[in-house]
Amino acid sequence: MAASSKPTAVHFSLIFFVMATLILALAYYLNFKEYTAEKAKVSAATETAQAANEKLKTALDEMDRVKRKLGYPDFEVIGVENDTSPNTVLGKLGQDLTLHGATQVQPSAANANVAATLQSLRSALNTANAAVDERKLELVNVQTELEQERQSHMQRLTQATDSQKSSETQLAEQVAAKTEVVSEKDREIAKWRDQFRIEQREKESLKDELEALRKQRDVETREFESVVGFLREKLNNLEDLSFDKPDGVIRRVDNTTRTVWINLGSEDGLRPQVSFSVYTKGHQGVGRGNADIKAKIEVTKIRDAHLSEARILTEDLARPIQENDPIYSPVWSKGLKEYFSFVGVLDLDGDGKSDREKLRNILENAGSGIELEVDDSGNRTPEDSQLTVKSKFLVVGHLEDPGDFPGNDTAKQEEIKKVQQQYTDLTKDALRKGIKTVTLRDFLNYIGYEQAQRVYNSNAETKSYPLKSGLQKTGVEDFDAANRLQIPKPSSRFESSK
Repeated sequence: MAASSKPTAVHFSLIFFVMATLILALAYYLNFKEYTAEKAKVSAATETAQAANEKLKTALDEMDRVKRKLGYPDFEVIGVENDTSPNTVLGKLGQDLTLHGATQVQPSAANANVAATLQSLRSALNTANAAVDERKLELVNVQTELEQERQSHMQRLTQATDSQKSSETQLAEQVAAKTEVVSEKDREIAKWRDQFRIEQREKESLKDELEALRKQRDVETREFESVVGFLREKLNNLEDLSFDKPDGVIRRVDNTTRTVWINLGSEDGLRPQVSFSVYTKGHQGVGRGNADIKAKIEVTKIRDAHLSEARILTEDLARPIQENDPIYSPVWSKGLKEYFSFVGVLDLDGDGKSDREKLRNILENAGSGIELEVDDSGNRTPEDSQLTVKSKFLVVGHLEDPGDFPGNDTAKQEEIKKVQQQYTDLTKDALRKGIKTVTLRDFLNYIGYEQAQRVYNSNAETKSYPLKSGLQKTGVEDFDAANRLQIPKPSSRFESSK
């Protein structure tokens, strides 16, 4: 079938599409042309604005350079011509011109400017430079001489410089080496410091534990001391034991001459003026109390190797001295030196004064010594000495009371307090170490001391013999008629030194 030559819908659609395309193309062209013109205008305006910004930036940069040049970079530009505000460039500039250029230009609204001030300052500077030039001419000769001298020293300076550089190089090397050593030491120190902190914390912990244990131990010690003291006092009251042995015995008694002989002599190391206590034969232990002491004697002569003569100082007439009565003195021992410790006022004669020197003489004559002594000021002799088992007795003298002295005598009160503290410490030590504590009175009884001891002189031409029925009057000058007793010559060791 032959194709039809009539236009169809497809033809009309194609024609419409072509026409629409042409119209759209024309509209786009016209709009693009207008857009291009506007874009050109915008570009021109942008370039103009950029140029204006560049000019503004240039002007601002120029202004900042001017401010920096003037020395006011942080000040405001705002301000009138005659502004005096210190916060603006003009105000600060006016102040500086007035301050620094006052001697050159009188500042005013017309001429207070930088150029005038600089010109004036330049003029003054030129004048000063002219004066300097004149001075320079005077220095030419000096400079010439200095130049010659400088040239003479230049070579040595060069050598010194080279040596310095070499030394600096060596120093730098040594410093580097030392720095490395120091760094290593610092690391070691840091390590040891950390370890020390750890050990310190452990030590603090141990210290707290030890402090707690120490407090507990002190409490237990005080309790034990209290118990021991109570038991010891109870034991002494019940038994009053003594482990000492008699030193000798009475060999013969002469009641007429008040003389006895004992079985101790030169080979026993006995000396005259040593005194003894005489005990009953049935004693309960020597050196334990005064009940068994019935007499006191003092050696007057050494007769033989094991025989000495002694005088009777005191005697219990109800218990007269008999042969084989034991004698004892804690300060004398055959072949042995005894030691004692003392605290308190050592008053032997009851006059209220300390007789330390007399007591030392008694001990020295008996061959004994003092291990520790607290003087009347509360000081130990020897200094820092301690009580040991070497002491046979701790002898306690009179302990004074601070209240017995006036309130303004603080020095004496402090001394008494020190003595009392020493007494407390020593009695505690004696309790712990088993050292017997005795009073001075008991100690003097043990050693056979009598307050008014006198040495009997057997070589005297005139003798008197005290009898219980009395005495006939003799020709001796020192005679006590009331007591019917002869008063012999005092022992030399009890005479006051002159």
